[in-house]
Amino acid sequence: MEKTLINSLLRVYHSDKLRHSASGVLIRFVEDFNIGNRIGTSLEFSNTDRESIRKLLLANEGINTKTTQVGQWDGLSRTESLEYSDNEKMTSSSVRQGRVAIKALPGKFLHIDGQSISMPIGANLDLHWQWIVAHCSHTSVLLVENWEAFDTIHQITFDLSRAGENPLVVFRGSPVYRQDYAMALLQGLALPVFTLVDYDPSGLILAQSTPHFIGLMTPPTHELVSALKTIKNYSRYRSQLTQAQAVLNNSTHPDIVAHWKLLQEHGTALPQEYFLLKRTPVNR
Repeated sequence: MEKTLINSLLRVYHSDKLRHSASGVLIRFVEDFNIGNRIGTSLEFSNTDRESIRKLLLANEGINTKTTQVGQWDGLSRTESLEYSDNEKMTSSSVRQGRVAIKALPGKFLHIDGQSISMPIGANLDLHWQWIVAHCSHTSVLLVENWEAFDTIHQITFDLSRAGENPLVVFRGSPVYRQDYAMALLQGLALPVFTLVDYDPSGLILAQSTPHFIGLMTPPTHELVSALKTIKNYSRYRSQLTQAQAVLNNSTHPDIVAHWKLLQEHGTALPQEYFLLKRTPVNR
């Protein structure tokens, strides 16, 4: 059964009302299982119908309606949710709840949990942000906005040493790795944070709003200017102005001020992936 149907049936079972709104999912249930009756624009479920719902949920989904309420799964892991149902997907928690992706720069060790870990090129660890806060021995952080740049940071064409001798490299997040977990990690670590972001108004806003932000990771100015002249992504730049312009005009951070001036001069946007070497992908 779908999660929405299971929750609807639990509401019906625990309700004192006979009549319920005729939602699409309940209408299909009445038609498919012949449990309940349609009365005008409503659906009616008798005590006998509720008993049938109880038996159906127990037999099909392993759900004991007498001890299970709507929302019983909220906040639980998939394993924990099996206590209340045979369907581990009833929980709203994601598989990677609380987890972030981290790595070290190429040729550097990942200092975590009292260990110095040497990782293969292109590899990263997937760990809970709170555990990292408690076990990290790095003294600075390099936050990377885009996955491709994070995954292939060994192909960045300019010097990253400004971020420290050996920064913890953190992926900012995406639908797979939620951004709020990465931000919670940065807050918890309370270390100087350098950002590798897209060179566009949104990227500058992102950097400036990052917890413990110290500075931007950029190529030498002459290389960045050359790239801005080459990549003429004017539409992307203009589409971001409405939301970003006022904030950036009022910025006092020297890195943001300097690079906002460059972007305004050239009126274009530049993805951080521009500064990745174009190589044959590494077999992993």
